[in-house]
Amino acid sequence: MQTDTIETIQARLSLLASYLTPSEMEDVRQRALAHAADWQQLLDDAAHAIANYMSPQDDAAAVLAMRWATLFRSSHAGSDAALDAKVRFAYEREPGLSAHIGPQVRDFMRHALLHLHQPLPAGAMQVAGPKPSALSVAHLRAAHQLLDQPLILDDPLALTILGPDGEAALRANPQQYDNPVAAVMRTTIAVRSRLAEDCWHAAQEQGVSQYAILGAGLDTSAWRGKLPAPAAVYEVDLPGVQQWKRERLHAAGMSEPQGLRFIAVDFARQNLHETMRTAGFSWEQPAFFSWLGVSMYLCEDEVMQTLSTIAQSAPGSSIVFDYLLDPKLLSAMERSAMQMFGARLAAQGEPWRCHFVPEQLEARLRQLGFHHIQHFAAGQLSERYLSGRSDGLRLGGTTRLLRAFT
Repeated sequence: MQTDTIETIQARLSLLASYLTPSEMEDVRQRALAHAADWQQLLDDAAHAIANYMSPQDDAAAVLAMRWATLFRSSHAGSDAALDAKVRFAYEREPGLSAHIGPQVRDFMRHALLHLHQPLPAGAMQVAGPKPSALSVAHLRAAHQLLDQPLILDDPLALTILGPDGEAALRANPQQYDNPVAAVMRTTIAVRSRLAEDCWHAAQEQGVSQYAILGAGLDTSAWRGKLPAPAAVYEVDLPGVQQWKRERLHAAGMSEPQGLRFIAVDFARQNLHETMRTAGFSWEQPAFFSWLGVSMYLCEDEVMQTLSTIAQSAPGSSIVFDYLLDPKLLSAMERSAMQMFGARLAAQGEPWRCHFVPEQLEARLRQLGFHHIQHFAAGQLSERYLSGRSDGLRLGGTTRLLRAFT
């Protein structure tokens, strides 16, 4: 096992410089040095467990996983959730930050963390700040504004919501997202958001005046353009994410638009119907729902429960959401990409939990009460949003979008 000396710690932490402010860097540096011996002990213990053929599903492996998760936060961000999200995002982008960990230990701990991870128990407190995956999506949406012309999604606030330091860092080096993998990811994110916004505008033309953004994350659509009365937008997400987002936009001088309401909810634990009704949403009036980048992080039963609730909304309502395709339907290269990204997300505590076959999903949606299902394959979306481009942007094949109508 490689010894993590002060020199190697400093070298690894230098990779964080483009992601953190100088004061954040100093905080992380002090924590990393203070916990260097703790990490060495944990890495040694993990190597010993592997040498003794311990399974990542064993109770003893769960203890190692808990030590790993606790030590990662203690040695990087402490209780600062926003800083923790930035650090984890950097780890996604910089393989060198984990280069001192042998591949056997890395793989063992990834599986142990995946097995350990469970939804927060009822009553647990959600700290402020977006999850690393939400922050990653925000950076890719912002990078789209700088790298791609013409824009698929015109979102001038995508940079603002990163905060002054985050925006400055991205403007200084947008090329960090200018590689084939990042191009597919930012294209997929831009297209799914554009489709949802186009469907919302089409729904408005049909007299729909309620827009519920489920798992809104750092989406800025409610801040862009005036809402015609009596239209209302409901952002539905974890309270910690909402708090962090509102603070960022307030600090940038962005006032909350009239007609925007926030509904704090945990899709895995709370009754969506009652929570939204209490917040003023009318289930007796038609509504448009978007639900992007969420379903894959929930168990299949949780996904179906949310969709069952939406299916009970007033006639004329609809939902656009994305989901992971069953790996059996993917090419070998697509399956490899899915496994790679899934492993990264699992290692940071956000494992993918379900996937679907489109025909089977449609059958289940009809059983729930949806009357019309509109599928959006990559070819159809490419023709709509990517035709005529000369930059070679293309969509990934691991996810699908659909729109279901009540």
